[in-house]
Amino acid sequence: MGALHPALPASFDFWAQVLTDWKVIGVVNSCPRPKCFAEHPEMAAPFVAEISAAIREKQLRRRPVAVAIHRESVTEPTYDRLGGPGYVALRCHMEAAQDRYIHRCRSTSAVADHDSPAALRRVMEQFQYHFQSIRRRHEPQVEHARAASVRAFWAAHSARGLGDDFFNDLPFDHSVSRLSRIEPAWWWRSCFAGLQARLAKHHAADGCLLDALPSLRANAKKKTLDAVVSEWCDDHRHKFGWDRPGHYRMLADRAEAKARTVTAWFDQRAPGCLTDNSVRESLHAQLADHLAKLDPFATHIEPQRLLLSAHWRN
Repeated sequence: MGALHPALPASFDFWAQVLTDWKVIGVVNSCPRPKCFAEHPEMAAPFVAEISAAIREKQLRRRPVAVAIHRESVTEPTYDRLGGPGYVALRCHMEAAQDRYIHRCRSTSAVADHDSPAALRRVMEQFQYHFQSIRRRHEPQVEHARAASVRAFWAAHSARGLGDDFFNDLPFDHSVSRLSRIEPAWWWRSCFAGLQARLAKHHAADGCLLDALPSLRANAKKKTLDAVVSEWCDDHRHKFGWDRPGHYRMLADRAEAKARTVTAWFDQRAPGCLTDNSVRESLHAQLADHLAKLDPFATHIEPQRLLLSAHWRN
């Protein structure tokens, strides 16, 4: 395809997967092979896939959810502060009116006209009207507070790269967690240090831009493609805490070559893992079983916990 419409190989779901796999493969290739993989070189394939998936999960799904929660956490406190005691009292009256209306609608007993569902609904709607009027009046200030909370979140959390605690919230039985206990020196000094260096400026959202690029290019009629891409990046900035790639054209130009490199690497290490789902599932199951047998903590800590612990990385 064209330079700005790179062809995604059929064995991948999206470009974020290709770009992140490519980065992780570069690190694994530069590291000495861990002793636990000495007799099982094919285990490198599912291990790379699981590291890549963990990076994408955090950058594209978990952090956007965290920032959305952080953004909404300032909404009601800001309304309460701007509206003052009168707003808080009005909200209480409105909620009480809603409860009375719903309770009366569910009741089958006879009532007076002033306590009929129609009368209670008029009272409820009056409270709702005044309540929403106050919220509309303060909406610009509330939106400003939301934007400030998003900026504060991303100031405290680096969007690109991998911090020292990046993988800390992975499950106990994840392959990264197990391997960090089985071969801590290899993981921390070679693999994780290499990941931090090679992925210092990486964000999986670069791949999301590649996925969107064909449609952005098709919509670039009244505006230049650069302008449309800038708008798309601005729309996703608060979600990913992400600045646009420095050269999106260069990113697109190099994408297919990276995809070929990733495909060739997986085909060499574990033939069929990209095209045959049964082979892929078997490799991941073998990796999990192999690391579980070597994990020094496996017999001391039960991964299937029924209760959360204040002393556990839940």
